Amino acid sequence: MNASSKQITASTVAELRQKTGAGMMDCKEALIQAHGDMEKAVELLRKKGKAAARKRAERSANEGVIAVAVSQDGHHAALVEVNSETDFVARNSEFQAFADKVAARVLDWKDGNGKPVTDLLALTTSGTKTIGDELTDLIGKIGEKLEIRRFVRATDASGLIGFYVHSNAKLGVLVDLEGAEVGDTDMQALAKDLSMQVAAAAPLFVHRQEIPKDKLETEKEIIAEQVNIKGKPPQVVEKIVSGKLNKYFSEVCLVDQPFVKDPHLTVSDLIAQAAEKSGRSLVVRSFVRLRIGE
Repeated sequence: MNASSKQITASTVAELRQKTGAGMMDCKEALIQAHGDMEKAVELLRKKGKAAARKRAERSANEGVIAVAVSQDGHHAALVEVNSETDFVARNSEFQAFADKVAARVLDWKDGNGKPVTDLLALTTSGTKTIGDELTDLIGKIGEKLEIRRFVRATDASGLIGFYVHSNAKLGVLVDLEGAEVGDTDMQALAKDLSMQVAAAAPLFVHRQEIPKDKLETEKEIIAEQVNIKGKPPQVVEKIVSGKLNKYFSEVCLVDQPFVKDPHLTVSDLIAQAAEKSGRSLVVRSFVRLRIGE
């Protein structure tokens, strides 16, 4: 046994593994290559992770998880989509813990909305390590292509950010409920119901006024083609077109949708009832819906 290998003990291997999270054999090999130098061994493992990341860069990563982080005061929340190649890795506890860490970092990043993922990767987490460094290390350890695809941060100083993440972590929603009192359990329940509504019914807009004019005109043209208007009185045509437009609104606009828990109510009715009960003016200002791979 040479002098370098005498320095490689079970305790030093265990120490390196604790520092890096790499496998036992990888740690042992890195220590041997580094002649027992712990810092050099860490760097070797980091380089191995970077090499693995480059090697897997062209692969597809269409699985993964949606992670959420919410501030204690309920005024802020963040969603992050972190992708993997397989669902098996998406269910890995270490991969999920990394996604949660990224979501928490986005929550703390007050001016992060609208910034590219490259800026997120450059943010530090602990010490001198960045999110990008931790992602690279995780790629080297897990052996799949992993990437942060997108993120969003929502804030409302005068309201409540509702949230919902589906049990399989493939779908996540944030809803900005303006005017809601954060400490009110009824308001919290309403915000959760609205988030679940967005998850289940996948609206495209909050209100019909948000629909772009060109999109609305196209929809009217489609309806006109569907309805044989020749020979029909104008008032009849108007009624038919209006009815079909309302049906369209009930599909794409959140407040016009039937409430999933009680289809006899629209979401607008639900909000109005809550507003009357609380004595507060409640408005859904916006929502975000992230689904893995979409």
